[in-house]
Amino acid sequence: MAVNLAERIRSSINPEPEPVRAWLQEIEQRWSNIPELDLSGSDIKNVALICDGNRRAAEQRGVDPVWGHLAGAEVIKGIMKAGKEWGIDTLTFWVWSTENWQRDQSQVNFVMNLATKFISSRDLVETFLRKKTRFVHLGRKDRLPNTLRQAIEFLEKKTADFGQTTVNLAMDYGGLDEASRAVVRLAQQVISGRFNLKDLEDDPETILKFLDTGNQSRPDLVIRTGVKTNEMAHTSGFMPLQTAYAGWQFEESFFPDFTPEHLKASIEQFISYQRRMGE
Repeated sequence: MAVNLAERIRSSINPEPEPVRAWLQEIEQRWSNIPELDLSGSDIKNVALICDGNRRAAEQRGVDPVWGHLAGAEVIKGIMKAGKEWGIDTLTFWVWSTENWQRDQSQVNFVMNLATKFISSRDLVETFLRKKTRFVHLGRKDRLPNTLRQAIEFLEKKTADFGQTTVNLAMDYGGLDEASRAVVRLAQQVISGRFNLKDLEDDPETILKFLDTGNQSRPDLVIRTGVKTNEMAHTSGFMPLQTAYAGWQFEESFFPDFTPEHLKASIEQFISYQRRMGE
């Protein structure tokens, strides 16, 4: 199925121009050299990234903004490789928000086709299976194109039994939207008699089980790229409950320009900071 889906949409994405091919090769080379990072003894196991700045990175290089999303996909593959080598249990990539549907339709179509090709590619599927990594989609599926939804569901099903490492893809995700869907799930269980509200009163963290992340651990570190030095940084409502005690790093580099050294530095800075967790 994975190969068939990729073949079906291949013609919908025009071959990338030479400057873009060179850019992709540059990114691939950059992430082929992962620096060593010893995380033994540290408590960082879950890292989330808000992948911002794809279009701005492309414009900076003088190519059509849509190609920035393709460059961003290459960086995601690189970060997945680094995370596996460093022993990070969970990685989350927020690539498409509930508000992004308001963008130009041609860009929306490009991103949806790119996501389908990326998720259904033989190489990616085989990587998840070989490395025994679980794939989880966060967000709404009902508004995604059928081919993309099928690719996501296929990869989720194929990797459902893996649990040591997880990669979350937040697509058509919004924190408020997630919270509202969680409330609906909770209410349905209360009505059916499968959940007692007293349990929520006794343990407020129970609400987390109704979120898209379910029983996953909460992010230790969140990195948002593409934030200018003098810009008023904001979270855009990303995982408002899960990230309550997370460390936040706002990185000026656009996501396609994000390097292994940037990622390593962010993690090392997090390790050097001792969270008090209310103590």
